[in-house]
Amino acid sequence: MNAQDRYLLAIDQGTTGTTMLLVNTHGEVRHKYYRTFPQSYPQPGWVEHDPEVIWETVRAGIKEILALPFVEADQLAAIGITNQRETVVVWDRRTGVPIYPAIVWQCRRTSDYCTQLNAEGLNSWVTEKTGLRIDPYFSATKIKWILDHVPGARERARQGELICGTIDTWLIWKLTGGESHVTDYSNASRTLLFNIHRRAWDQDLLEKFAIPGTMLPEVKPSVGFFGVTETPLFGRPIPITGVLGDQQAALFGQGCLEPGSMKNTYGTGCFLLMNTGEKCYPPEYGLLSSIGWVIGDQTTYVLEGSVFVGGAVVKWLRDQLGLITEATETEVLARSSPD
Repeated sequence: MNAQDRYLLAIDQGTTGTTMLLVNTHGEVRHKYYRTFPQSYPQPGWVEHDPEVIWETVRAGIKEILALPFVEADQLAAIGITNQRETVVVWDRRTGVPIYPAIVWQCRRTSDYCTQLNAEGLNSWVTEKTGLRIDPYFSATKIKWILDHVPGARERARQGELICGTIDTWLIWKLTGGESHVTDYSNASRTLLFNIHRRAWDQDLLEKFAIPGTMLPEVKPSVGFFGVTETPLFGRPIPITGVLGDQQAALFGQGCLEPGSMKNTYGTGCFLLMNTGEKCYPPEYGLLSSIGWVIGDQTTYVLEGSVFVGGAVVKWLRDQLGLITEATETEVLARSSPD
């Protein structure tokens, strides 16, 4: 087979939909798949996803790509994954069944607990370790909430029956048939449980949030080997060789590889990231510090400014308020305003 007949499969699992791209050796997108999935708002300020539905959007994309007349499974060289960050799933280690819906990064259900932690004066302690601040945005308080509110979950977690992860970890688990429980440094750095200076899960934080370390995935460099897909999915094993959280992936993908370069992207939210190289700056002025990526043993850090609600407001106007029936109507309405 000629090298030019080989493809990379990129999976972008976002907050409101899943995109998959089939990319050839010239960097050309030969096929694009996109499918939305439902958002659940069980209470004001709460946002949930069904992890199994997310997985089904990926399975459907795989089927669509394998049905293309110009693609055979043995032409797929590797899979890369980028994902909505901070959103977490807790599932049974043996059966692979989630014990509760995925709690989405936008969800504010743990606000009172975060207020309590801040009142205890813990924010600077947490920030020094993680580059983040105590906020419902991040994964740790979401995991704790699930363990505290699902009957029997905390005891099952102590006994090693439950594991957890961000969406990249969930998808890799499903793709590999439960063989790989892994994540990369960019995603781990957004959990509020990861020491970004030591590049390791932080035992003090795990104890503070009462989360057993046995639940957490192994952390790997962003470019490397994350496992192979189980044979029935493609008819042959395909290696998973790249994982990045969505905003770090956008920074990398837009070529911001030198310290001082930055990007701003507009999606469900709006995110400004700046590459700070091997120097991790203390987060100030409302910014956050995170790991951008790790390649080999070299760590690239970022500073980030986050706006939670960007494009998501259009979905809210349509699906919750019913002010519009199609997203495209927002442009007409916006242009009708003189200011």
